[in-house]
Amino acid sequence: IHTRHTWPDNPARVVKILSEVKIGDDITKDEKQQLEDFIKRNADVFALSLKEVKPIPGAYVNLNVPEAATFNLRIHQRPLTPDQSRFFNARIDDMLEAGIIEQAPAELVKCAATMVIVQKAH
Repeated sequence: IHTRHTWPDNPARVVKILSEVKIGDDITKDEKQQLEDFIKRNADVFALSLKEVKPIPGAYVNLNVPEAATFNLRIHQRPLTPDQSRFFNARIDDMLEAGIIEQAPAELVKCAATMVIVQKAH
């Protein structure tokens, strides 16, 4: 079903998208049907995995950090619980595999910060 790049309107993919999108119960049946039809017509904009996220051609991030700037490279990371560690490592692996991030040699690291994992409110 991860066919966004090759067959975005794959019926199995559209069903999966509809199952992942939460539609509240505060709309009418007609509005719900209209929304589902809209999602079906625009299935190509939904990504079911990080691998399906399309890069924006020519997009880049420029932080404008002065060459002489120095930042803290020593952090005091709070230990992660086993569940947090598994969650974090799985997300990192997903992003590495999708090409969203890449490993950097230690000598290129200019700044380090602690990581905090929090549960979503809803």
